[in-house]
Order: sequence, then structure tokens, then C-alpha cells
Amino acid sequence: MIKTDCHLHSTFSFDGSSDAESETVRAIELGLDCICFTEHNDYGIEDGGSFVVDTPAYRDNIIRLKEKYSGQIEILFGIEAGLQPTENVFSYFSAYLKEWDFDFVIGSSHVVNNVDPYFPEFFDDYADDDAACRAYFEEELMNASMYEDYDSYGHLDYILRYGSSGNHSFTYEKFADVLDPLLKTIISHGKCIEINSAGFRKGMDQPNPHMDILRRYHDLGGLPPTVGSDAHASEDIAADFDRTARVLLSAGFGSYSIFRKRIRSEIPL
Repeated sequence: MIKTDCHLHSTFSFDGSSDAESETVRAIELGLDCICFTEHNDYGIEDGGSFVVDTPAYRDNIIRLKEKYSGQIEILFGIEAGLQPTENVFSYFSAYLKEWDFDFVIGSSHVVNNVDPYFPEFFDDYADDDAACRAYFEEELMNASMYEDYDSYGHLDYILRYGSSGNHSFTYEKFADVLDPLLKTIISHGKCIEINSAGFRKGMDQPNPHMDILRRYHDLGGLPPTVGSDAHASEDIAADFDRTARVLLSAGFGSYSIFRKRIRSEIPL
């Protein structure tokens, strides 16, 4: 059983619906050994500052929870950095990630040209879902080439949760010319990718990333992935971790990665 959940959002994230203490209590009830909060920081999103976490208040709350629940569960301090291939966002994160003592940094791509595929109108700019996916993966390759101050690349095929066909039209072969360089770049920088169980509850029959991406990452020599539920509410903590463990084993991994103070260790499955 996977007993660490290293991708959690509380009400410190703009889209979180449960407070961090409620999520901590739920994780204890589930028998987890460790959780890592990774609140959103999507600096540079055009429609306002709500995407940037109040880091001092967030940090103070983590310290309070660590003290209150000491001996019951390990609580880690993380962030999900919304990467964009622009100089202003790169400069911002270069300074921000040096300022705070995070245990774990997820680097994620939530937008292409500042538009999130969560919104159906995103796909209006592309001939079809495949063209939209290609644009998303190409922007990820730009991000992976530009950024190195993160620990794990989050939900690598986030876009497959959305669109008219979702992941059902996906094959690795369609996008191998961009996915291979993307995975090789992540691996060459010594970074992990994340296996994110939210794909199962977002209408997919797969985690993020798709099994074919995960297998290729393994075959290329990728480090064991980090594991997260991407929960934004207490009821989703550690959701589908049994299925996630089976996927990891099927892809060839016998362990998964966890970060403390930005140092990686492995936990056997």
C-alpha cells in the first residue's frame, strides 16, 4: 500500500475546498504515514493574484499542524509551481524557490500560452484534440528545458483530462517526437515525474500520466515517480492508491520517490 500522499491542496489554494487540518485528520484516519501539502503558485496567470498562495500564512499553518499532530503523521511543506516558458515567470520562481524551505517542489504545466485546457474554449484554437495535445506537450518541453529547480514534473499529460476525446484517442506513437525529448530532458536533469491518481476520478481509465508514458519513462531510465492524489478536498486524499500501485508495478517500478528538504529517498511498494 502507498502510505504517502505528496500532492495535496487545501483552502490555501484558490481551488481548494477543505482546510489543511481537516485533510490532515482524514489522512490519519486513512492510516497514512506522511502527507505533503503542495499549494498552487501559478504566478503569471493573466486573470489575477488568486493563483499565488499566501506563502507566509501557509508556512505558519504547516508549522502549527506539524506540532499539533507530531507522532501521528509526518507533514511536509511543498509547493506546486505553475511553470511557463517566459522570462518573468522563470525569474520569479528562481527567487521564490530560494526564499522558502520547501521539502518538495512539483513543477507543473497548467496553461499553454496562458490558457488552461480545463476550460472548453481552450480547444477552440486547435484543429482537433491531437493538435491541442501537441501544443501542450511542446510547451512542457520548453519548460523542462528551461527549469531545473523543481523535484518532480506533475501530471505530465494533464491535458488528457479534458477535450472532447480526452485520453481515449491518445497513443504514445502520435507524440513520440516530442514526448521522447521531454522525458529525456527531465531524466537528464535528475528529476522525477509524478504519478497522479486524479486521472482515475477525472473520467480517465488511467492515472496521469498515461501508462504508455510511464512505461517509456521507465525504459529510458527514469527515477521512481513521486505519488500524489492531487486532492482538493478531504474525501479525495489517497484516492485510487491501490490502482496507482498496480500501475507502478506494471510499468516496472518497485518503489516510489519522496522528498524531504528537497532530498530524494525511495519507499518500496
